[in-house]
Amino acid sequence: MLVLWWAPGSLLDLADVMAAYAVIRDVSEGYLLPLVTHLQGMVGIAADARSVILDSFLSSRVAFVGKGPVDQVIAAFLDQALSETRYFESPVAAEAWARDKAVDDHRAAVPRLPIY
Repeated sequence: MLVLWWAPGSLLDLADVMAAYAVIRDVSEGYLLPLVTHLQGMVGIAADARSVILDSFLSSRVAFVGKGPVDQVIAAFLDQALSETRYFESPVAAEAWARDKAVDDHRAAVPRLPIY
């Protein structure tokens, strides 16, 4: 399992995402590993960076961890990704879900906000 922490206050751009993806590819050695991504305190994601995230398939599943409505909205914008995704407020629940494909505890996940 891989864990990625985005710095609080960051606005991800294409260079940020591509640099993270290069490390993910290198560390995973070609395997699709689960990924836990911490979004706490992020400001947002640039449109071109979001497009790369949505069109890439580098992880078997992605658990987004946040602490409130802004983080939940950011995760919702990434919900259309090729990898299975879910938003959590508990890092422990996120890691358990990411590690175990059989774990399907909907009570541990926070419901996603609809995007219109």
